[in-house]
Amino acid sequence: MNKASWQAKLAAYVVRRRVKPRLANMRDIASVRAAFGTPLPAPKGAIYTSAEVGGVSGEWVQARTGVSDNETILLYLHGGGFVGCSARTHRPITAAFALQGLRVFVPNYRLAPEHAFPAAPQDVLAVYRALRAQAPHARITVAGDSAGGNLALGLLLTLRDAGEPLPQAAALFSAALDLTGASPSFTLNAKHDAMFDPEQLPHLTEAYLAGADPAQPLASPLMGDMNGLPPMLLHVGESELLRDDSIRLAQKAREASVTVQLKVFAAVAHVWQLVHQLPESRRSVRDAAKFLMTAEPQEQPEAVDVLIIGAGLSGVGAAVHLQRDAPNKSFALLEAREAIGGTWDLFRYPGIRSDSDMYTLGYEFKPWRAAKAIADGASIREYIRDTALEHGIGAHIRMQHRMVSADWSEAEGRWTVGIERGPQRERFQMKPRFLMFCTGYYNYAQGHRPHFSGEEDFHGRVVHPQFWPEDLDYTGKRMVVIGSGATAVTLVPEMARKAAHVTMLQRSPSYVVARPAVDTVAESLKRWLPEGLAYRLIRGKNVLVGIYLFHLLRKYPHQAKSRLVKMVKEELGSDFDVAKHFTPSYKPWDQRLCLVPDGDLFKTLREGRASVVTDHIDRFTPEGISLRSGEVLPADVIVTATGLQLNLLGDVRLSLGGVPVDTSDMLVYKGMMFSGLPNVVNTFGYTNASWTLKADLTARYFCRLLRHMDRHEKTVFTPTRDNKTQPEPFLDFTSGYVQRAAAWLPKQGDRKPWRLYQNYVLDLLTLRFGQVDDGVMAFKGEPKG
Repeated sequence: MNKASWQAKLAAYVVRRRVKPRLANMRDIASVRAAFGTPLPAPKGAIYTSAEVGGVSGEWVQARTGVSDNETILLYLHGGGFVGCSARTHRPITAAFALQGLRVFVPNYRLAPEHAFPAAPQDVLAVYRALRAQAPHARITVAGDSAGGNLALGLLLTLRDAGEPLPQAAALFSAALDLTGASPSFTLNAKHDAMFDPEQLPHLTEAYLAGADPAQPLASPLMGDMNGLPPMLLHVGESELLRDDSIRLAQKAREASVTVQLKVFAAVAHVWQLVHQLPESRRSVRDAAKFLMTAEPQEQPEAVDVLIIGAGLSGVGAAVHLQRDAPNKSFALLEAREAIGGTWDLFRYPGIRSDSDMYTLGYEFKPWRAAKAIADGASIREYIRDTALEHGIGAHIRMQHRMVSADWSEAEGRWTVGIERGPQRERFQMKPRFLMFCTGYYNYAQGHRPHFSGEEDFHGRVVHPQFWPEDLDYTGKRMVVIGSGATAVTLVPEMARKAAHVTMLQRSPSYVVARPAVDTVAESLKRWLPEGLAYRLIRGKNVLVGIYLFHLLRKYPHQAKSRLVKMVKEELGSDFDVAKHFTPSYKPWDQRLCLVPDGDLFKTLREGRASVVTDHIDRFTPEGISLRSGEVLPADVIVTATGLQLNLLGDVRLSLGGVPVDTSDMLVYKGMMFSGLPNVVNTFGYTNASWTLKADLTARYFCRLLRHMDRHEKTVFTPTRDNKTQPEPFLDFTSGYVQRAAAWLPKQGDRKPWRLYQNYVLDLLTLRFGQVDDGVMAFKGEPKG
């Protein structure tokens, strides 16, 4: 999404002040027609000739200089809510197309409510068939805006289903494609759309359909099957009510292997192309005309500048940064699953929540507004989705697209990426110049799940939190949770609300720290300061406090351990065996601390609704778990909160010129790139602080790197390792999931820029203000030939 011009902002303001009030009552069709019916100035140099085609009156529009018989014919379908406008009102657009070299016919199709659905689609079909008969060998294309975009897509579906020749290409502007109003932007942009009120717009649908089913594909063509359609160009405004009609069409069409170009414009009003003086109008028509005259079904792999893998917290954030800080770069997001959100969509176990405060886990550009600083998974998932919707990121997301391989071509200076699409895992390729991995650090397909002796004898149910079954009802059941990490301490108090009893079974304890769920300082600042300023101050405060405590605990581990254990004793009382159940053998921050908001775990233990057992499992029995001590834990359900499986780069097979890449032999550059691996960025957050802090820094540095390369006309970057840097373990962490993966993880170095400092302030200074061309990063220009 490009930045808006001042002219576009001014035009949107005028529309909001002058046009929107005139559309305050859309039941009054006469007032709607009056509001839509005043023609705006058209560009000079076009001639208009009245004509009748297929029994429908209209006009031909072409450049005054004339065009040859071989020029593209454009069937242009005007908008107007199905109730207003005409060929004359849309001359600013049709004349602009004619001046680009197209020969344009604009039919005056029948309007509602005098001529209700399907009169307009019937007229459009008749005109197209007549044009095809008159010029059987010509390149015929179709375009339309708003309601006209609806008719254009409906025409494509009708022709495809009838087995008739289709237009060679289509262009849709601010198209109204779903008359059921199901697109999220219909609600999200209710206050932002410069022209329409979402409560009034349905009156036009009612006038047009006259009781017909709005969900049928001819009325709402977004509901149709997109297979076999010609290439489509979609332009829409970011703040429009109808924005997501185009975004949803792009996603659905791409899944059907249709060539799609989608562009979301910032700050423009609905069908801004009617104001031909706007830079955005000229750009839109120019790009659409070129597309209509040249587009062919895509046979070569789609080329983009940046391919982001993963549409979770990191991927959506990276897309927003790219859109803001590197607006000249095209990009797409691949998401293997059916929904965005990553971790926060996959994990659905009871009580799932953040283990960091949301003022630092949230994006730097989008304030966290809720009161709870330690947020539940559903709230975080909604926060990610809201971010994607607010910034139009959905336009770039390809759902159910799993990247499986990537091979670098030195000759092309691009990656050839192998992708599996949809449930049938259809294989195809894309050719990005840059890869940005935002896939997290663990395997989505499987968690760490050790096998226990006697499992097959257990009469109850065994579940892993990563794949929590929707049908599991544990009300009144005896539950055993195996584990002592963040997942276990989250599950126990939440399940204890309904279960008969919950036992947390651990081999060894973890550090567990109570923390207020609501940040009182934050709430005070939010009441007295502007939202953006308050958010920055809270975020800064929490970052500095986190860094201070981390280094304090690392510098004085024995004193820190004593203090942490004492805090647990204060929560549980002197009768609880804290030494056995909450005193770890390792130093603080050798593993991540477990946070419990408002001490909910401790409260549950005090009330007797849950208990902790520290022992080793001997075997499962039909009734529960037998421990080495001889104790038997009765259980109806056993939850194996036994950890994660690390999985760097999403398990993608990388190769350079066909030679497989082994990342375990590589050093990590600035915590985000790999020695010897060109044009690859990997987002990997902090182990001692919120993931998003490093994700934001990584995305902003990548944009800074792209701008540097543009200035110096470079297209390839490669971190280059020297012989002096000595490798060290990638993560200084004793957690099981890290130790299990140590052999195949890349390494960090013993000096800059190969060292991981786990320090946000140091990284902020380095990545925001340090040199990009530091003598370690090698650059190349566009490949020759």
